[in-house]
Amino acid sequence: MCMRQVSIPVTTMRCNLMVTNKARSGIQEWAADEHAFFRMQPSFKVHIEKRPVNTHGNTPVSLYFDNISNDALAEKLEGRVGVMDCVLQSDGLLATNFYVRGTRVPVKTNRRLSVDLHFVTARSNGAGMPIQLHTSIRELPVAEERSEYVKKRISSWEGYLKIQERNADIADITSTLSKFVFNEDFTRLTLIGSNVKENEWNKLKGLSTSIKGFQNDIGEVLKVDRAKKTIEIEMKPRFQEMARRNQWNPKWKEVVFSNFSTLSQIRRLRKGFEDLQNGLAANANLENILFEKRPVIQIASKQKELEFHNQLNQFQQEAVIGAMSAEDLYVIQGPPGTGKTTVISEICQQNAKAGLKTLVASQSNLAVDNALSRLLSNKDIRILRFGRTESIEEEGKRFIEENVGQYWKDQTLNALQEEISSHPLKDKQLIEEIALYKEQTVSLGQQVALLKEKIERKQRAQIEFEERMKEIKELKKSLIQLKKEREELDKNHAHLKQITDEYSSEIEQMEQFIEANPTNEALLEKVERLQLEIAQTRQQLNYQQTLQESRNVEGLLAETRHAYQVAQSKVNRLEQFSSELHSISKIDLLRIRMNDYEIAPSYMLEQQITNLDKLIETIISFTEWEELNKRLLSAIGYIEGLLKKNHVSLETVKSHVNSSGVVFDSTYSVKEIHQFIDSMKRLLTSGSANIERLEVYLEGLNVRRKFVWKQGAILQKAKSDSANLFISIKAELTEQVKQDKRMIEQSTNERKSKGIIQNEELQKLQKKVAELHSQIGSSDNIPDLQQLQIQLQEKESAMLESNKVKDTLAQNTTQLEVKKGEFKVSSEQLEEVLKQLEQNKQETKQVNSEGLEQEKHLKSLEELLKQNPEEAREKALVEMAELEEKIKATEQAKERLPIKQSLQSEWFTMLSEANDHDLDEIRKLYVRHANVIGTTCVASARKEFMDNYPTFDVVIIDEVSKATPPELLLPMLKGKKIILVGDHHQLPPLVGEDTLEETLQAILEESDSFEEKDELKKLLKESLFERLFKNLPKTNKTMLAIQYRMHANIMETITPFYEEENYRLQCGLVDSDAMRDHSLDSHYVKRQDHLLWLDMPNEKQYFEERMKNGKSRFNQAELDTIREVLIDLNRATETAKKEGRIAKEERKSIGVISFYGEQVKRIDRLIQQETNFQHLNFRTGTVDKFQGMEMDVIILSMVRNNQDKSGDIGFANDYRRLNVALSRARELLVLVGSANMFTTRAKHKDSRDMYSRLLHTVKKQNGYRDHRGQKKK
Repeated sequence: MCMRQVSIPVTTMRCNLMVTNKARSGIQEWAADEHAFFRMQPSFKVHIEKRPVNTHGNTPVSLYFDNISNDALAEKLEGRVGVMDCVLQSDGLLATNFYVRGTRVPVKTNRRLSVDLHFVTARSNGAGMPIQLHTSIRELPVAEERSEYVKKRISSWEGYLKIQERNADIADITSTLSKFVFNEDFTRLTLIGSNVKENEWNKLKGLSTSIKGFQNDIGEVLKVDRAKKTIEIEMKPRFQEMARRNQWNPKWKEVVFSNFSTLSQIRRLRKGFEDLQNGLAANANLENILFEKRPVIQIASKQKELEFHNQLNQFQQEAVIGAMSAEDLYVIQGPPGTGKTTVISEICQQNAKAGLKTLVASQSNLAVDNALSRLLSNKDIRILRFGRTESIEEEGKRFIEENVGQYWKDQTLNALQEEISSHPLKDKQLIEEIALYKEQTVSLGQQVALLKEKIERKQRAQIEFEERMKEIKELKKSLIQLKKEREELDKNHAHLKQITDEYSSEIEQMEQFIEANPTNEALLEKVERLQLEIAQTRQQLNYQQTLQESRNVEGLLAETRHAYQVAQSKVNRLEQFSSELHSISKIDLLRIRMNDYEIAPSYMLEQQITNLDKLIETIISFTEWEELNKRLLSAIGYIEGLLKKNHVSLETVKSHVNSSGVVFDSTYSVKEIHQFIDSMKRLLTSGSANIERLEVYLEGLNVRRKFVWKQGAILQKAKSDSANLFISIKAELTEQVKQDKRMIEQSTNERKSKGIIQNEELQKLQKKVAELHSQIGSSDNIPDLQQLQIQLQEKESAMLESNKVKDTLAQNTTQLEVKKGEFKVSSEQLEEVLKQLEQNKQETKQVNSEGLEQEKHLKSLEELLKQNPEEAREKALVEMAELEEKIKATEQAKERLPIKQSLQSEWFTMLSEANDHDLDEIRKLYVRHANVIGTTCVASARKEFMDNYPTFDVVIIDEVSKATPPELLLPMLKGKKIILVGDHHQLPPLVGEDTLEETLQAILEESDSFEEKDELKKLLKESLFERLFKNLPKTNKTMLAIQYRMHANIMETITPFYEEENYRLQCGLVDSDAMRDHSLDSHYVKRQDHLLWLDMPNEKQYFEERMKNGKSRFNQAELDTIREVLIDLNRATETAKKEGRIAKEERKSIGVISFYGEQVKRIDRLIQQETNFQHLNFRTGTVDKFQGMEMDVIILSMVRNNQDKSGDIGFANDYRRLNVALSRARELLVLVGSANMFTTRAKHKDSRDMYSRLLHTVKKQNGYRDHRGQKKK
């Protein structure tokens, strides 16, 4: 959803207003009733906010009464904001509440509808609600929903604030002092005699300074000198002004240094979050731009036509035109050295020309001042630089607020001085100008007379031109007609030629056919012979086919007879089995007889036989149980006898055992019972049995006897069941035999009938064979059936071919004479057409000749008519009129010259004598009309800046990639249109001294929250600029594809990083070798070299080393090589100066950079120890800190070199870091590192491929060397 800040372009709308008792009660606190309240003004400027639909399905809205535009109401409410809650109805608004809020409550947001309303409160007023107003309210976004959406999405940016809060955690430092001193312009204050503790001095720089007991801080610490015990403070503008006027001379001896400024910055960033959430962005679509993956933006209807102030290439022009045409947002991708500053300067100038106010913001002061430096020469631009003075570059300081009055005065005095110095010569100069203008007027008069004659000649030529054009037109008509005739003749010729050729071909074919074939009589004789042979062959074929059929039927009849006999035999066996079945009494015998008579039981019968087998097995076991029962009875009798002998009552034993709780198993096998009796027997024979044991055994025997009796009953039943089942099996088998017999008898009858039919058919065929044999005579030489079929086919084909030839021959003989006649007619027609074509050719040639002659004359006339004496005469007349005006104006200037010179002298005197008050008035006027304001992203949220510059027509943010999203948000909130300039292929922002990766890693190690860790990790992946550049339509983005910084050979190292865009990076230097000639010739570097890789061996003595704390790394072998290279470069520069290639006072600028901070520290020590680098200027730093800088020569120390299995190359994995490192050099880039480590041993394939491409580029330019400078392949 693309949102626009909403307002209705009408003066005033009438709207019916109904009021509830609650709303009336709120209104009556300020007026007698609603009628009196809304009569306070004729109309009210209100800002309508839509709220979520209520439970009744109605749309509630809140009306915020403007506390500035509504004069009477603002006075009544004492500047506070009145709010009226309403419900949207079809016939107007229903007010449900009225209340008053504070003066600072925002009334105008991009989610509210701004409108001027005249409220009609009388009953039955008929005012209703305008349809336009009702529709506009309906189309409003629900403010709370949009606010929640922004709150949810912006929470992902909290990680950036956590990083800053972590770095801001510094305790306050309190100090006493002996005195303080202001500097000359009262911008700085030096505190003397501070008693700050030794371990606190290094923490002071950048801290806010406040007087103990005083609420506001007075400024920030700029410098400290521990030895002198002094602290220099940059004062805030309010305190500077007070000090200048001697209005602020504090009496204090104690100060507090705090991290207030950093915490204030964090508060400003959070305030930016709140402003976006509350809809206070100047561009209502900003929240979608920031958070939607593919933001919907307003596309410009057409591209603007511009007149450029700077010399721009095609891509820079495209960027400026796109930025000026865009409505919401424009994104410019600027690779290193592509002229981003030039583009920003041009956009500012175009904005100034269009009357627009522009904010130029960046993460760093240097970038802001670079952008503004290009605008100094343009008089239409009034630059104002906002920020801390000490942070602003020299070029920008003249435009800070306290200096702009003096700057404007100086510029104006210089211009007046030039004018006044020319006063003595001005009168003579004007007289000479008048004489020159008059002379030019006479000359132009003569030109006008000559041009009049030319015009008359042109008019005559025009008449002749038109006559000849008519003649040429007629000739063209003739040519067209001749062409049509020729086309028709060509068509007829082709047609007749084709017909004639066809006739000739047909006649030739007919004659050849007649000559090649026999006569008609010979063909008739051949056909008759073939007919007799075919009849004879057919008769023989019929005989052989009938004989074959007879044999086949005879074989079938034999099979039928055999099947009949087999079936009859089976019926006999079944009858025999049935007669024997009633006498069979055992199942085994029954199985034998069924097998003998080949009787297969049915499925049901098979089941019954199986069941019978099981019953028989049960019955067989009966003998074992019977014997067991006898043994049990014997044992029981024996035990009972023993118990009786011992005078034990058997009844008592039975009751004693029952009460003893002994439980016996209820089921037993025969074997188990025998074992029980045997164990009892052994006990008795051993003599160790007692009465209790005998009682137990007796009960065990009785239980087992009961179980045996049960088994006897089961066996008796099995005998009965087996007898019945055997009877059932025999009955079922009898029925099955009967059924099988019936089926066989049925099939036998069918075979009998079939045999009779086959026998009759056989007799017929045998009779036919005999008849055919008598017709053909002997059958000895008759071929077999297959050969006869082939012979018949061949003879029929021969006869068909002969008949065809005979018919064709007759047809050709008839047609031949006809075709010869047709051929003669077409040949005569063809000859006639050829004559007509020749005639047409001659006539066309004649017309063409006449046309060429006419066109020759016409061309000479055209040359005359191309001249434009009319325009030249008109131009001369205009110039004459302008000269007359100039003469008049110059004569007036000459008359007024004394007055003008007097005024200029007076104005010069007044400006020269201007006092501080005058300069202050000039400053105020300049500030009020400044149209290009420059500041950093964070400074744009300072209160004084917010108050003076709430919104801008255009906000340009440079180096977007180096700022965090919260920092970018602050200036973006102010822009109606936003232009982002950056390069997502370069590094993300630094956090203090560390990279974003290092800072996040430290936080992640300290954090215990998984949610926080996930949130922080997302910060490394998300790039606002990259997302916008990839997803915006082509109309709203471009890439600057021509770079002017580096030699083309150096540029080749970074072109792969920009290949996914539509443009390929190009070199804008006309002659790289001449324009980026380093003029050096030495051991390591030759004149033609611009890209070198000094390869360090992947061996132990060249390996990297790690600091004890494990945070950073260094490589001593690379440091040694760099030292040799620097000595070599210094000598080469000295030689170049002696030979005149480099100016004697010039120093070669050398940048020595590395991926690691520890290596940079050691590089710094190396350079400081070597004091004889008289011809070189140095700048060192990590790659991250060097972003945005450039030098003549760059030496990159790559550090990583090991043989670890992990193969990790750390920071160097990031292609953006490598891109920055490679793109800092203008003339010469030297890489110092292990090629093997980076191209072969690196852990990640992407990294290996990236460095392999780089090495290939180096090798292609013959820049691959060993660490001693010797060439490698």
